[in-house]
Amino acid sequence: MWGRIMRRSLRNAVILTAFAAFCLFVRSSVLRLDGLLAHAYQGKVGDSPSKVQVNNGGNQRPVEDAFKNIHFHRKQRSAKSIPEDAHKLAHVSGVTKNGAFDDRLLFKHHQHRRTELSDIFISVKTSKKFHETRVGVILRTWFTLAREQTFFFTDEDDEKLQEQTGGHVINTKCPSTHDKNALCCKMASEYDAYLDSNKRWFCHFDDDNYVNIPRLLKLLQGYNHTQDWYLGKPSLKHPWEITDRDNPQQKLVFWFATGGAGFCISKGLALKMMPHASGGRLMTVGKKTRLPDDCTVGFIINYLLKTDLTIISGLHSHLEALMHIRSNDLPKQITISYSQYNDKMNVITLPGFSEQDDPTRFLSFHCHLFPTFRECKHMPS
Repeated sequence: MWGRIMRRSLRNAVILTAFAAFCLFVRSSVLRLDGLLAHAYQGKVGDSPSKVQVNNGGNQRPVEDAFKNIHFHRKQRSAKSIPEDAHKLAHVSGVTKNGAFDDRLLFKHHQHRRTELSDIFISVKTSKKFHETRVGVILRTWFTLAREQTFFFTDEDDEKLQEQTGGHVINTKCPSTHDKNALCCKMASEYDAYLDSNKRWFCHFDDDNYVNIPRLLKLLQGYNHTQDWYLGKPSLKHPWEITDRDNPQQKLVFWFATGGAGFCISKGLALKMMPHASGGRLMTVGKKTRLPDDCTVGFIINYLLKTDLTIISGLHSHLEALMHIRSNDLPKQITISYSQYNDKMNVITLPGFSEQDDPTRFLSFHCHLFPTFRECKHMPS
């Protein structure tokens, strides 16, 4: 009997010894993994971007190279200009926007599937008086590349346009005027419709924009939609300042992306906007601040939510001198626009259809990008 007890005790001791050895092996493996991560990150969390280094295939380079063009204006939230490859460095290397290393970001990046065109909600703000002219040009050109993703937000029913767009016309019931309240009314409708779509990106454009759909998709594929991204282009070189109505002695300072060039908001940020923008709240904020639609969006994002505007140079509004865009650079642009001052048109310069047949140059631009389209067969060579 005592022999059996001794043998059982010996067997249990062997098992316990083996288990302890296994635990020590696992612990040493974890320590080695930590060492590898520490080697990949040549700095400490909280170091300034100029001190952080990324080990990228043996070629180390400071993150400051990617973030050196970020500019801060006094103490308010900033608009920042990031080089074309900066967001790629941030997402692929595991370096966050603030220059800190986050290995969760590195692993999370590979878990997400790539953004596709179907992940983008495109809204176009228009009015009934422009259905035949401005919207008509869009239907002949870039709309053909994003039929399922593009919706037109207007102020009156239009059965013909509804049929042409496959049911993608939304009557906001907002006034047809161009005042601040009417503009915020339509923007509020756009934002709520985007929330209902549950898509990754909300991209707003005006009815005088040509949207280079492949370039737009390429842009958004470089950013993580679960993070806070406000992509656009300011129309001013300085932030907007307004007086706080509750405290007239205080100035409210913020950046905004002009709606005339277009802007995109990630889902992560759009969801954070809900307490200030959903269910018509965007109109309430606009009335209180006495701001138009794009300024109200910027106020909510940049001032209330403290999220910076990331400047995208490839977005262009009618406020710019469009003829100064070099013809060789035109295919790289994400949006272009047009306007008329007295009898002179402010448009891009490129050969194609006559000014009479194509005063906006949208059709000529479209055919330079996609020459095989049916509309382009008769373009002069």
